[in-house]
Amino acid sequence: MPSLFSGSAFYDLYQPSQCPKRVWMLANQPDLAADDSAFRDLLFRRGRELELRHLAELEAELGPAARPVYPMGYFAAGHRETLSAVGNNAPVIYQAVLLDDTNRFLAIPDFLVLNPATGRYVIRDVKLAVNLDDHPEIRLQLGLYQAVMEAVLRYSPEVEVVTGDGAVTPFAPAGREELLAAVNRFNELRTAAESPYEPVGWSKCNPCVFRASCWDPAVAQRDVATVPHVDQGLCRKLRDLGICEFGQLHEFNEDDLAGLSRPWGRKQQRVGPVRAGKIKRQVDVLVTGNVMVESRPALPPGCAPGTRPVVIFDIENDVFDPELGVKVYLWGCLLAPPDGPPKPHLVVAGPGAEGDRQGWFDFLDLAERLFSEYADLPLIHYSAHEKTWVKNYVERYGDPRGVADRVQKNLWDMYACIQNSLFIPAPSYGLKSVESLVGFKRSQEEFGGLWSIITYDRYLNAAAESDAQAILDEILTYNTEDLLASLVVYEWLEAFCR
Repeated sequence: MPSLFSGSAFYDLYQPSQCPKRVWMLANQPDLAADDSAFRDLLFRRGRELELRHLAELEAELGPAARPVYPMGYFAAGHRETLSAVGNNAPVIYQAVLLDDTNRFLAIPDFLVLNPATGRYVIRDVKLAVNLDDHPEIRLQLGLYQAVMEAVLRYSPEVEVVTGDGAVTPFAPAGREELLAAVNRFNELRTAAESPYEPVGWSKCNPCVFRASCWDPAVAQRDVATVPHVDQGLCRKLRDLGICEFGQLHEFNEDDLAGLSRPWGRKQQRVGPVRAGKIKRQVDVLVTGNVMVESRPALPPGCAPGTRPVVIFDIENDVFDPELGVKVYLWGCLLAPPDGPPKPHLVVAGPGAEGDRQGWFDFLDLAERLFSEYADLPLIHYSAHEKTWVKNYVERYGDPRGVADRVQKNLWDMYACIQNSLFIPAPSYGLKSVESLVGFKRSQEEFGGLWSIITYDRYLNAAAESDAQAILDEILTYNTEDLLASLVVYEWLEAFCR
């Protein structure tokens, strides 16, 4: 076991996705990792901003917080400073430092808040995340904090989390047995002689710093894990059978595939005939390079191929906003009129909660104008993301004129249509993959959801107005090309309906 284990280590295992192989590579091949310093800097600054805001609230209510002071990295001194503050019943201890009896586990919770009714401290940690259920690493990190504090103070403290939207939430961290199992597993991964096997996945690998070392070779080798509809458990089962390349899966009997049992959560589950059929057809198109029409695509209600106008709808989110948790900072619409070229309409939200609110109502004004001019035209989007966030913003700010209700009724998900109607020779049905298949070319070398968040952060923190405008132009170009790509894919989809 390493000399000092910090709960932040669990993030290597679970973020941006759960991957044991990443733990091994960070420990043994860190030079292969892409540079993600801009993203890590963004997370640090945003988290720090949320943390300091909560500190100000606590000090306004309870008085000045105690702050352990110690030489950098000398945690034993920080531990002694923390115990001194505890002995003085400091109402708030900011960035407490705690070491367990073995000096192997380190806990640095953001706050220890004294409960005057019990005389005991409560752990309160600040997280940019809003939905804590999606973050097992937080359960493990705070479980370690709780265990270390219990060893030091001889009682098990309650735990609270300040989420990205500023709410203070009671939290149930991992128990001791789960925690120790996770620590042992983590250390086994780091010290293993060889990298563990881990199936790749499009959404799983795309934001990872080791994507070029894992996903790209898997695509080149036609790994079965790059086949849509083949889940991670089935990848492992097929590998046990010696089937690693999807050409081998092309020759595999469909009935035998349907009868295979593979890990599914904590149980075993048969693949079944429906999924086996989908996998076989997917492999067929990957091998031949041809699109297969499963059923005639159903276009938006009332739309035949070539029907115009339609609106392409795409939004950009900042999922690490320190004030709101998640913020839609750009509402993008592309009007494809009956005549003439398509025209983008882009609504950029201003800073802070007030800018967020204004952005929402500016978007509703835009939607109302489009409905007024063209009646009930469809709003075509790619995946459920847009539908989810229109609903969330109705809950956040309301829909006083009923425009959002009309938007929701006219939303049409092209991703679902393609998935239900076609099999395409691509490792993913995401927009970036499908647009490449149909030949759409972008002007920017760098793009994507993570890039847009980092670029938006640069825009917010630009030193000069001219710099801010130049950065904003990059974002607007990215969203416009997302919209144009979606329109090109829609036109491609229409061809299968003729």
